[in-house]
Parts: sequence; C-alpha cells; structure tokens
Amino acid sequence: MKMKHLITALAVLLIFLSAPLFAKDHIVDNAGLLSDNEKALLEKQMEEIAAVYKFDLVIVTEKSISTVEPMKYADDFFDNNGYGIGEERDGCLLLQVTGSRDYWFSATGRGIKVLNSSAFNKLENNVLEHLKNNNPANAYAAFLKTWEEFLVLEAKGRSYNFFHEWNFVLIIAVWIIAFIIGFFIVQNWKAKMNTALPGKEADTYVVSNSLAFKNQSDRFLYSTMSKTKVIKSSSSSRVHTSSSGRSHSGRGGKY
Repeated sequence: MKMKHLITALAVLLIFLSAPLFAKDHIVDNAGLLSDNEKALLEKQMEEIAAVYKFDLVIVTEKSISTVEPMKYADDFFDNNGYGIGEERDGCLLLQVTGSRDYWFSATGRGIKVLNSSAFNKLENNVLEHLKNNNPANAYAAFLKTWEEFLVLEAKGRSYNFFHEWNFVLIIAVWIIAFIIGFFIVQNWKAKMNTALPGKEADTYVVSNSLAFKNQSDRFLYSTMSKTKVIKSSSSSRVHTSSSGRSHSGRGGKY
C-alpha cells in the first residue's frame, strides 16, 4: 500500500515538474497568421524539442508594435512572460511584425552560445526564404527545424560553423580543383608523348620587308561610372542586457 502511494506521489510530482515546460502558450499569434491545425503541429514540435533538449522555442506575431524597437520588444516578451528552461532560461524567440515587416530573433542562455555568426546566417536564411514569400507556417517550421539541427550538434559537443555553412560550396570547390589538377597532369602526359614540336614563330612564313606598321596610336574614347546604393536587410546585436537585466543576443531586420 505504501509503495502504491509512493508511486502516485512520484507521478504527481513528475507532472508538476514537467508542466512549466508546456503550460505557457509558445505560439502567440496576435497577427492571426496560422490556422488551428498549423499551430497544433508547430506546438507539438516545440514540446518535443523542449522535452529532449531542454530548450524553449517561442513564436510571436504582431500586426504592430508601435514605436518599440523589435529587439526590445522580443527581449522583454521572452523575459516578462517567463519563457526559458533552466537557471539560464535557455531559449530563443522569433518575432514577426506584419505591419512594418520586421523580424527579430532573441536568444538567451545556451542559445547565445549556439547562435554564432554561421548559425545566425543559416537560421536567418532558412526563415526569411519563407517570410519573403508570405508563407509564415513554413517559416516557423524552418525556425524549429533549424534549431533542432543546432541542438543535435550541441548534444554531440559540436557547433554549427563555417564548414557546415559552406559544405556544399566546399565540396564543389574540391571537385573543381581536382578536375583542374587532373587536366594539367593529362596534358603533361600528352606533351611528353608527342615528339613533334609546333612552330611558335611566323618568321619562316613572312617575306622579308613585306610587312611594316608606320603609325601607332592609342585613343581614349570614354568611360562610364555607375553607383548603386546597397540597403542592408538585417542587423545583428551582440550580447546585451534587456530591461529585465537578462543577457540576450539577437539579429533581425526587414523581410
């Protein structure tokens, strides 16, 4: 009988301990961009990531945030609503503002370390690809999937870096270099096999004093200069302190 009560008490305790991970709404869709089914699928994935990796992912959409900066809004929303897992409040929030077409990623705890420059580039590119096409559900799915990739690497004691970011390019470059080296090796072999030497000068075929250039001149015609203004679509923020006194890192801009 005592054992039965003990098992019941442990089960209740486990429920209370795990409840804070999922009690709060982790998708705050104030802009009304998601269907109920889309929201349910995303929330399920969030819960799985939180349970396995102890990392809190949050998505917030707003039609307008008035004159508040996206960085401040995202940081304060995360802190003031009690998001984050563990003592360092590990997690990351994605904010999308439809009216001004702003977005911002706000990371805390382990998220600051995981989101190095290369990881930020990948996360931003994956999400913006869909935001620019006005497909928020796919953008948020990419946000979760990309974070899961980062957390899998972190669990193995690794981090997303330059070699991951440029993996495809590096493979292509290696193949090109190998092809060029192979080409020159084959050409060298062919040259050694051919004993007939081609004539490189035309003196033999030119009649003496039959060709002469009397006048030589260079004429400058015109030049054209064009300038294009480069507009940055994103900005990054190093580790900073939010109004609540918690450390955050972030990146965002227009989509």
